[in-house]
Amino acid sequence: MRYTRKKITRRVLIGMLIFCGLAPLAAQDEADDPPEERFQPTYTLGDQMLSLNLGTIFPLFFTGGPDGMEDANLTVGGTGHLQWSAFLNNNLAIGGEFGGMFAFTPNQNTLFMIPLAARLSSFLRAYPFEFPLSLAAGVNFSRFEENFKTDPILIPGAGVYWNYNTEWAFGLDLRWWWVPQIYTGPTPPAEDTRFGNFLSSTLSVMYRF
Repeated sequence: MRYTRKKITRRVLIGMLIFCGLAPLAAQDEADDPPEERFQPTYTLGDQMLSLNLGTIFPLFFTGGPDGMEDANLTVGGTGHLQWSAFLNNNLAIGGEFGGMFAFTPNQNTLFMIPLAARLSSFLRAYPFEFPLSLAAGVNFSRFEENFKTDPILIPGAGVYWNYNTEWAFGLDLRWWWVPQIYTGPTPPAEDTRFGNFLSSTLSVMYRF
């Protein structure tokens, strides 16, 4: 079948008119599509979260003795803790935690510590990340060989979490364990008082509900 120049020109013009008529409709459909929603963490009074943390603890040093700062004389150890918190508002949460650690002396004796503490957290955010700043305070149960002791403990910390969705987040926590072991004498004497300093680094899984 042969087409004359007039017929070809007419068909091209009809095609262009159809295209120009459909293009605005396609653009309108795109404009009508709602923008993709991004999860922005927003918490209200009563919202809760649980987190499991596992990692490494670094015994740093002891202070308070007649010789000043002394090496902890312990190996790098393991640590883990479980945290629960309830939000007061979008930025503050209170709760508690229970955990533990272990490390070894050069003679392979083991130090165990089990802190039980109340915890206050404040959240900074830059989507999709959250940066919790926390302070925990409570009691620490320690055991070394046959010796058992109960002491206060203070644990300031900071973390960074990536929000996978509205329920799950994954991150890293760094925390400083400050453990005063205070003696008033005469046995043990007051000069045996020491202040332990430990740094923990843990990978964390957080679940919100």
